[in-house]
Amino acid sequence: MKNTCKESTDSKSRGAVAVEFALVAPLLLALITGIVEFAHAYNAQISVTQAAREAARTMAVKNSQTDAKAAAVAGAPGLTTGSFGYTFTPAACAPDTTMKVTISYNSATMTGLFGSSVTLTGVGAMQCGG
Repeated sequence: MKNTCKESTDSKSRGAVAVEFALVAPLLLALITGIVEFAHAYNAQISVTQAAREAARTMAVKNSQTDAKAAAVAGAPGLTTGSFGYTFTPAACAPDTTMKVTISYNSATMTGLFGSSVTLTGVGAMQCGG
């Protein structure tokens, strides 16, 4: 009879572990998904900010919005740069002014669990003629 009791206790223990796992697993999966989504969005944010810096630098040196947009595209590999929204402040560089370029970008999320997209904004500033 002692063996029967021991087997019954082991079965109950295994059942309790299965229930605990079933309760904790969705929380762990949601946490991992959140970490992956955040990392993806953060990587895209870094790329958008780099593109804005490249555009501001090119504007400060060449004073050409066309060249600045091309530099932004080159500075953001891996992004769909055709959907960039540009804002140049001021519209043209003048000596001893600061050129500020703002780029907005809608990035699709990886899983869609926390929404279908997120809007990212990158800002770059550079002294004109510098």
